[in-house]
Amino acid sequence: MEKTSSILAASLIAALSVGLAGSPVDAADLGGSCCADLEERIAELEATTARKGNRKVTLTISGYVAQEVTYWDDGGEANTYLWGMGPTQASHFKVAGKAQITPGWSAGYVMRLQNLRDNPFGANQDVTHSDNSINTQMAYWFIESKELGKVSVGQQAHAGKSAAMFTDQSGTQIISSYVLFDGAGFRLRRADGTLAPVTWGNLGFCYSQARPWGGDCNGIVSEGVRYDSPTFAGFTVSASWAEDDFWEVAGRYAGEAGGFKLAAGIAYSENVDEKNQQPLAPFKGFAVKETSYFQVGGYAQHLATGLFVHAAYGREDNSGTVLLSGATPEDGEHWTVKAGIRQKWTPLGATIMWGDYTEYLDQLGPAALAAGATGSTFTKWGGGLAQEIDAAAMTLWLKYHEQEADIDAPAAAGLDDIEDFRMVTAGGMINF
Repeated sequence: MEKTSSILAASLIAALSVGLAGSPVDAADLGGSCCADLEERIAELEATTARKGNRKVTLTISGYVAQEVTYWDDGGEANTYLWGMGPTQASHFKVAGKAQITPGWSAGYVMRLQNLRDNPFGANQDVTHSDNSINTQMAYWFIESKELGKVSVGQQAHAGKSAAMFTDQSGTQIISSYVLFDGAGFRLRRADGTLAPVTWGNLGFCYSQARPWGGDCNGIVSEGVRYDSPTFAGFTVSASWAEDDFWEVAGRYAGEAGGFKLAAGIAYSENVDEKNQQPLAPFKGFAVKETSYFQVGGYAQHLATGLFVHAAYGREDNSGTVLLSGATPEDGEHWTVKAGIRQKWTPLGATIMWGDYTEYLDQLGPAALAAGATGSTFTKWGGGLAQEIDAAAMTLWLKYHEQEADIDAPAAAGLDDIEDFRMVTAGGMINF
């Protein structure tokens, strides 16, 4: 009935328009192909219109597409690769919705699918990127009370995910952080030109997730249950649990005071088994896994001048973890600082200039331990320029990073003199 009414209404409007144009012959010619064409057009519109599943639950689609072109030089070889932003910040779209149950109570859902066909995390001297296809990163439902908080169930970011890193409000968090998504898979180049059996990521290894993240060692996304409190004066607290067994707690703050934009985050997590990540035990060479991770970070931006600083620190306790080789990894730690200016100097949008410096200390992965390493200092420094284009919800950037390594190992390992690794990157991201 609705489609028939639409056709009749459109036909009457067309007839009236032609009649007003003073062409009675054309106005009378309403048979034949007129209605057939109109019905075909309505069918086309219906086929291309995003619809809600029902009238009670909202539907919102959002996300971004981001790509980078990176020139790298490991001291003996150089090349240019095209890739995305990494396994947790890749190009993606998110579908979310919410419905009111009663005043003050609501329920909703989130699904996030990301493109990992151009994952830089697997890139090295021989491989341009990993092709991990389309990944369902998140899929969960929640119930929320304005007075009591929010409970979420399903595959999701846990309470402490990126609690320190996400305090970076400069507009460059996705563009440049202390996570080693780009560069982790490249092997170390010795001064004699040969490649060592150790990657840069094995100097920034996180045992909480058995990944060479570098920083943000517990950015886990997995099945679980999470609670988030209501916001009180800018503060929130969170807690989550994932099966067999992983848990964490976190606190966050966001607000303004004394002419400054401020953000802070702190979290603690424990991962006492490996069954919350596939494949099941033994996972990534663990005989026993019992790892805890502490992280804290903060951000301050002077609103008048746009000057900002971001800093973060993380420490991983691996004393309860034993690898299949019988080795117990060192306790690793890392810290980073980023400073710069964010100002709207042009009508396009904010311009951001920054510099950053990061150290990864004794974060030795299984390959580094197997090669005989007993300690390491891995530094990463650089900076860049980003331009936001408000009219297109877009950001363009150019950045430079250099990685340096100082490794404690027997002379026979050939890790005492490692070439620096350099990357120059241009990229862009558009939000929708």
